[in-house]
Amino acid sequence: MKSYKTLLFVAACLLLASCGTFKKSVLLNDIVVPSDYMAPTRHDLKIKKGDDLRIMVAHHDPKVVEMFNHSVSTSPTGASEGKPSNVFHVNSKGYITMPIFDSVKVYGLTCQELETFLMQRLENEGIAYGATVNVKIAGYKVTIIGETGTGVYQFEDNGATVLDLVAKASLAGGLGNNTRRDKILVMRERDSIWQSDYISLLTTDLFYSPYFYLEQNDVFYVYPTQTSIWKSDDRFDYWWSRFGMITSLVSLATSILIYTKMK
Repeated sequence: MKSYKTLLFVAACLLLASCGTFKKSVLLNDIVVPSDYMAPTRHDLKIKKGDDLRIMVAHHDPKVVEMFNHSVSTSPTGASEGKPSNVFHVNSKGYITMPIFDSVKVYGLTCQELETFLMQRLENEGIAYGATVNVKIAGYKVTIIGETGTGVYQFEDNGATVLDLVAKASLAGGLGNNTRRDKILVMRERDSIWQSDYISLLTTDLFYSPYFYLEQNDVFYVYPTQTSIWKSDDRFDYWWSRFGMITSLVSLATSILIYTKMK
């Protein structure tokens, strides 16, 4: 009877330990299926200094299309920056240089706002009536640093999320067993000010974080687990090796004692 109770106690301990591990490592572990969750509010990215914008103009006059869609982006000195056609770099003052328009301030606008502004300007200046303009940020980077190593990931989608970043990082071997998923530091630049906060990948609260949707130049710092920190400490290795030796000696002494008593 005693041994039966002991086995039950050990099983309960193992079950509790496995539950703790589950909650510390499985993403969105509180999600209920089937269930409905309100979709996070999507927001349009605002154009920042250093962005590259891909701008396409459509019009019935091929000369207008040729003028804008086959231009070469240049630096203020007139030298080619090596950007593909239709890609314009936002300089440190928040301007881009376009054919005919010269300098256009784009900093702080969304892509849709810039589209409307350019279409109105084309019409108001008598350059092209009824033209349509499409503006996209031509790839923006998000950085992960920490236990996973440094990784810089490119995104084109205006609606890219933290989960997209996790997928890319996991494919590259990041966010492994040595990383904390309950506390990740996020740093975001807004108007020359760095904002920061923590997010957790373990609960559905992530959906309602202002950092759920990625922005240009976001930086994520992934903390190591406590076990990983211990393992990186030479003192831990020293005492762990000594503990192994002591355990072996105690086991050997116990075996000898039992053998002696049996005789």
